[in-house]
Amino acid sequence: MTAPPPASPTAHPDALPSGLRAVDLPLAGRPPHVAHVDRELPLLAVDIAAFGDPRRDDEVQLHLRRALYARLEEAFAMTGLPWPGCYREDRGDGALVVVPPQVDPGNLLAPLGHHLNAVLRRSNKMASEAAHLRVRVAAHIGRVHGDDNGVAGTSLVRLFRLLEAPAFKRALDASGADVGLLASDHLHEIARAGGGFFDPAAYEPLAVRCKETRTRAWLWLPCPGARPR
Repeated sequence: MTAPPPASPTAHPDALPSGLRAVDLPLAGRPPHVAHVDRELPLLAVDIAAFGDPRRDDEVQLHLRRALYARLEEAFAMTGLPWPGCYREDRGDGALVVVPPQVDPGNLLAPLGHHLNAVLRRSNKMASEAAHLRVRVAAHIGRVHGDDNGVAGTSLVRLFRLLEAPAFKRALDASGADVGLLASDHLHEIARAGGGFFDPAAYEPLAVRCKETRTRAWLWLPCPGARPR
């Protein structure tokens, strides 16, 4: 697939390294983003749990969307991840984030999961039941391909199969936690080899069956007390 010609983006402190192809997609208010590179990129998909709950009218849903992006940006900053330099697509009840390739992919697991849990706990402390923000996060690493309408690729299909896996939804619901993180087997292996903040003992294998996808992934929940029985 041939990537579209690069735009002429304004210089940004989180600009992509030379040699990477980027396009300024027609998304208002967004900085230039990664659209296509010939290497694997860290990938994150986020979904607001129970977004369509009947108690959540339009006003509550808009509040939850604003809160989601604010908490993600805050957690990225705490982790040292370049939120302004990421490619992002809104998904209505969630978001897709493609992280620049210079970022250590293991940071999408730890410490990002811990930081996201911390900011969610703080913001939810005074929230009503309907406005209580709980999220599922899927993390993967792989190649993406860009065109004038966004990004695509088998890696993104795998990412969203993890996010939408019924077993993942059940695990978060049973745990009562504010966040659950599901890492692909590939990303888990990379993070485990890299060491750093990553603690393999904090992850449990989860069999994922979603549409045509059959795979093993790795589930992280904030604390042992939040793990599903």
